[in-house]
Amino acid sequence: MRHSQRGISFIGFILILAVGGIFIFVGLKIGPTYLEYFTIRNAINKVAAEATSADIGAIRKSMDRQMTIDYAASYKPEFIRVVRDNDNLNLVLNYEIRQPLVYNLDFVAKFNHTAPIKRP
Repeated sequence: MRHSQRGISFIGFILILAVGGIFIFVGLKIGPTYLEYFTIRNAINKVAAEATSADIGAIRKSMDRQMTIDYAASYKPEFIRVVRDNDNLNLVLNYEIRQPLVYNLDFVAKFNHTAPIKRP
């Protein structure tokens, strides 16, 4: 009489749980950094769409106002700059974040986004 196994063993179940737990842990550590980037990127797009000139002071003031509404803890005004490309003006977001992951292991995320400034 043949006996066949069904399902997974207890050790297999524990291994699947451990791998899943590691992925969830890493996702919970890295996820907020990406959510913050999307917040800053949306603010850059909104400011670029509403900008009427290439005055970096006015753009930074508008960006600060936007960051008061959509709070992003790691945002610094140095992250943005106005770049002239031929006849077009672009608002460029470029920054790097280093966050601790576990003990002495960090992760580094580099973000870069360009939003065209519409001319009136």
